[in-house]
Amino acid sequence: MGARRILVTDLDGTLLGDDDALDRFASWYATSEDRYRLVYATGRSLGELRALIARTRLPEPDAQSVSVGTELYDRAGSPWPGWSERFEGWDAARARRALAGIGWLRPQDAGAQTRLKASFTAPGLTADELDLLRAALEAAGLEATLVYSSSLYLDVLAPGSGKGESAAVLARAWGARDRDVLVFGDSGNDLQMFQRGFRGTVVANALSELTRAVGPGTYRSPHPFADGVLDGIRHWSRRADA
Repeated sequence: MGARRILVTDLDGTLLGDDDALDRFASWYATSEDRYRLVYATGRSLGELRALIARTRLPEPDAQSVSVGTELYDRAGSPWPGWSERFEGWDAARARRALAGIGWLRPQDAGAQTRLKASFTAPGLTADELDLLRAALEAAGLEATLVYSSSLYLDVLAPGSGKGESAAVLARAWGARDRDVLVFGDSGNDLQMFQRGFRGTVVANALSELTRAVGPGTYRSPHPFADGVLDGIRHWSRRADA
């Protein structure tokens, strides 16, 4: 097969959500990890991710993309070389100040805020409202990436960050072709991974915000949660050009 394939998977609602399915994934991975590199791409912090790994059957990953892809760590939890340097000079506090006057936008608690991510709740945002937020950030002279998911959670990220961008950095570092990167998700904050030319699988329990937005080349698994991840791996392994 050549270079090892890379599995980049969201956690909540994708690999997590059905403990029996996670057991099946963990058992499969224990016999297959020599053929793959495993990456978790999550909105959770590194500390939250490590706590999850400690109390569940989540296998140890080869890299950890956390806080909606604004922070990237290797298997040992060390910062990925060169990742944080690309965001020097960008501070999410400026985004929070720029959006402070918008009454229907509520900041999430302090634990969700980082230097590279400003997080809010805003139910049912429309495209026009998202454009209004972009205009407010632009007026403040701030470049940013907006990620909206579950029709509730808004993250304002440093430009050049995100789950898809971190996956692309890892693929280049590990010498993998786009076709050898398999990505898995269930909500809007996973969309960036499906826009990078990788081979994507949407699990059956995915929100419509993702299923409507992905391209026709994405595999839509009939199985939910970790069973959908396993099904997606099988699907892409059966491809004639795999």
